[in-house]
Amino acid sequence: MRKLAAGLALLSALAGCAPEEPAPAGCTAADLQDLIGQSETVLASMKFAVPLRVIHPGDMVTMDFRPNRLNFHVDASGKIEKIDCN
Repeated sequence: MRKLAAGLALLSALAGCAPEEPAPAGCTAADLQDLIGQSETVLASMKFAVPLRVIHPGDMVTMDFRPNRLNFHVDASGKIEKIDCN
C-alpha cells in the first residue's frame, strides 16, 4: 500500500511538470500578447484575418473547436486578460 501511495505521489508531482501544449496551427494569439491589460475597445480599430470572439465574465461560449479562432478574455472592467485560440 505504501508503494502505491508513493507511486501516486510521484505521478502527481510529474503531472505538474508537463509542458504547455503548443498553440494550434494558424493561431496568432502569441503575436497579440502585448494587448493584455489594454481595454477591449482597441479591438474595434484592428483588422483580423481570422475569426475572433470577445469573452466577458459569465458569457456562455460554444465548445466547438476552431484552431485559428482568437479568443479575447476580458475582465469585468473591460481589460483584456488572456488571448488564446480555439
